[in-house]
Amino acid sequence: MGAGDDIPDSLARIGVKPQLLTPADLASANLSQFDTIIVGIRASAVRPDYRAYNGRLLEFVKNGGNLIVEYQDIGSVAFGPYPLDIGKRPEEVVEEDSRVTILDPANPIFTTPNKITAADFEGWVEERGSKFMTTWDPKYKPLLECHDRGQAPQKGGLLQARYGKGTFTYAAYAFYRQLPAGVPGAYRLFANMIGLGKSTK
Repeated sequence: MGAGDDIPDSLARIGVKPQLLTPADLASANLSQFDTIIVGIRASAVRPDYRAYNGRLLEFVKNGGNLIVEYQDIGSVAFGPYPLDIGKRPEEVVEEDSRVTILDPANPIFTTPNKITAADFEGWVEERGSKFMTTWDPKYKPLLECHDRGQAPQKGGLLQARYGKGTFTYAAYAFYRQLPAGVPGAYRLFANMIGLGKSTK
């Protein structure tokens, strides 16, 4: 869990029963029992154990796991398998109806089990996302692009990389707002993100 993140309760509404990892779990539990692990928003600010044991999460990915890291604040631990830079003034896209372009339509994150299209980004509330990455290692692939009026195109909001046998995804899009609000397209995309854990094993 991070701070102010209602995604576990939101997932429970659609029949997913997440197990919340305690500091002791993160330190010593057998993480290979999970297909997917989600790191909640601002976890790096409120979970010192996440910072301390991030290496175990990356090992989980290397061995075939699926790790989803929701947005983290300025000055966060370098949590990815390859370099990422959020910058001193991270970008955000606050126009919730801004156009979203799918950059890699064939990626499983947009095809399985749900076919994701532009329609899935309709009806979003409050914002598209916050704490978009500014620069990233070429091993990461940007998957979506959007921007406010007058803003440069933002591609650092959904980044994915293969690491070993598994998948690492940085998700700055505001799923923590959309899922509690019941936005169907956000649920469909997030379900696909979770489902990557099955496809990597």
